[in-house]
Amino acid sequence: MMSRKLRTTWLLVIGGILAACTNASVDLSTNSQSITAKAQTPSVPNYPPMYDVEVKVCGNIIAPVKDGKRCIKDNLRLWGPIEAAKLVQTGIPLGSMSAVDHKLAISSKGCYPVYSKPSEPRFYWADMLIYVNKGKTKPTIEINKTQLSNQQIYNLMTSQFSTRRIATFGGVGCEPLPVPVKKK
Repeated sequence: MMSRKLRTTWLLVIGGILAACTNASVDLSTNSQSITAKAQTPSVPNYPPMYDVEVKVCGNIIAPVKDGKRCIKDNLRLWGPIEAAKLVQTGIPLGSMSAVDHKLAISSKGCYPVYSKPSEPRFYWADMLIYVNKGKTKPTIEINKTQLSNQQIYNLMTSQFSTRRIATFGGVGCEPLPVPVKKK
């Protein structure tokens, strides 16, 4: 009987020691896992503003008619701020032609990915060739912009492959217009 009490006591002591050691080892492994996770998580730097921009040019242009309007749309990714857009005549008006070549220029700090960081604020050529019909009515330009979050910009910068295709400035390679944007 005495040996049974002694065995029971001994088992309780050993069980208590094992339970105490197990809890301590779980806490240590949990702490080391959280420290490891923190060390592996990269910090996200602060980026300058970047925007997904939808540009829509409508009016007296050569384009398919949709909903009673003639419009051309394009999507761009630009370093901000985006302040203005303008059509610049690039073609020579000829008497035999009903339309004249124009290109779109947007004021920003450059386009992504051609410019991996913001450049000088000025007008940059967009890859949009627009044929404006001769006449007095000028086309309208609408700009809808959505600012990307810092995390979205970080994901763009660190990603090797982009799943979403955004049109960038093409034909003229995001070249700036010769005259910089005037500061207000």
